[in-house]
This record gives sequence, structure tokens and C-alpha cells, in this order.
Amino acid sequence: MSYRIIKDKIDNGEVILLDGGTGSEIERQGVKMNDLAWCGIAHMEQPEVVRQVHESYIQAGANIIIANTYGTSPHVIKRLGLEDKTAEINQAAVHLALQARDNTNKEVCVAASMSSMPAFDSPRIPTGDSFREGYFQQAELLAEAGAELIITEMMMDIDNASMVTAAANAAGIPVWTGFSVSMDDNDELTNYTGLQRSQHLEFECMPFKSMAARILPLGCDAAGVMHSRVNHTGPALAELTELWDGPTFAYAESGYFVPPNWKFENIISTKDYFEFARQWINQGAQIIGGCCGIGPEHIRALKENLPRRV
Repeated sequence: MSYRIIKDKIDNGEVILLDGGTGSEIERQGVKMNDLAWCGIAHMEQPEVVRQVHESYIQAGANIIIANTYGTSPHVIKRLGLEDKTAEINQAAVHLALQARDNTNKEVCVAASMSSMPAFDSPRIPTGDSFREGYFQQAELLAEAGAELIITEMMMDIDNASMVTAAANAAGIPVWTGFSVSMDDNDELTNYTGLQRSQHLEFECMPFKSMAARILPLGCDAAGVMHSRVNHTGPALAELTELWDGPTFAYAESGYFVPPNWKFENIISTKDYFEFARQWINQGAQIIGGCCGIGPEHIRALKENLPRRV
């Protein structure tokens, strides 16, 4: 399925299903996570497992699957000592997702992720000219490999998000912007997230709406809230739609992260996740999926129970 078909579905008011967590599902299938890059090179070490994860989401009903590129930014790959394999690692992830589509013979759009993730031994979200060049390189590689959409994930720092967004838009394929948020002690939405706490990352904490107001004008085809707690996603969507009148998406996470592993504890039930997803659709979100901790069983429940149209 090309992105054109996804765009037609959006224009027609149809509900679009994303896959669930890619990295966390790879981990759940027994693949060891890398101490610096989490799931970043899992598809190089166990490609069959990664392809099967993509296929499981397609069989569950996903219209869009996301290649395993969340942790493959050039600065992360360089930290692993694999700089000369940056192109191979990024493009192999996209090729596996494309193969999964071919194997299932279903109409599915293949997206790629670009993220704010640093190597796990870094205290800071990547910013600066050297990282900017790497993001532009990555976006070009993903598009060349056949990705039909780039989703910028965990946009939670102004400088980093600006670089990633510019690079993604330069690749010449559609771009969706995914923000990550949490509630502060005053019940105000902020860009300060659980990932920041778990990795002890340093960056400026600001109100989510201020963050979104700076990034959305840089351009995207859809915007949404991802890798955020389920109970924070709805309030964030409400604030986002005050700034954005285009298509919106939501895909939350469940569990918690202790680098380099996702802890599958207190994962939300498929029934409860569906109830949250229905609320997000009632708020106007048209594209629904899951992030870390959310698996094929959750996507299957959404496929079986969500309305076909908003």
C-alpha cells in the first residue's frame, strides 16, 4: 500500500491502524537489547525475528508498520563503532519491513522512524551541526530504501525536533510528527517524559503546547501524541488540536523503561487500551496504534472493535 492510499483513507474519514511497539515486541520475542542502542541493531542480529514481528502486526490488522529505525540514527551507530555500516543498518531495517509486507500479501504502508534517542551513555538529547548532518543522511537513506513515510518519534526537545523535522521533510516523502509528553506535579502537560527520567537526560522542560507551537510550523502531514502514558495522551491531544487542524494520531506506551530493557510490568489490557483508543477517536484522532509495551494482541483488539470511520 502506498502512502497515497493512506492519504485517500484519511480524506475519506476512515480510521487508520498503526502497528504497536516495534522495539519492545522484538525484545518480548527474546532478542537481546543492545546496551547503547536498545533495539537499534536487532534486525542485523536476528532479522527473521524482526520480520516476524512486522508480519504479526500486519496479520493483526495494521495498515502501517514502522521499520526498526528508532535507534539507528548515525550518532548512535557511530557510538557502537559501526559508522561504516550506517547505510546498511538503516536500509536493512526498511527492507525487512517491505519483505514482511510482501510475505503477507496485504496492502500495508511501510514507514520509518526517526527519533530523538541518543546512545544510552549520553546525558543529552542530540543537538548541533554534526547531529544535523547525520539526521539528513538518515532521512535520505530511509527514503532510498523504500520507506513511504517518515514518523518523527519522541519529539520532546526544541533543538533536536527542529533538526529531525527539517531532515525528514528534505527526504521528499510524507512526514508525521510525534510528540511525547507527561504531566508535571501541577498536572500541567510538559515535554518532560518518563524516558528522560530513566535515562537521566538533560534538556529544557517546557509546556507541551509551547513545544508543539514551535515545531508544527516546520511542516508535517499529520501530528500526534506517542510514547506517552495512556492517561496523558487524551489531554495532550486536546492541546494539540488547539494548534493543529490536520490529521492527528495517537499511540501510547505501557510498562516502563530501565535501559537497555523495556519492563513488561503492569501492561494495560487489550480491553482497557481499546477504551482509551475510542476516547482518542472521539477527540478527533484518526490514526491509532501503540508504542512500547503494546503488542499485536492490542492492535487486533482495535481492529475488531474500533469504528471503521471517525
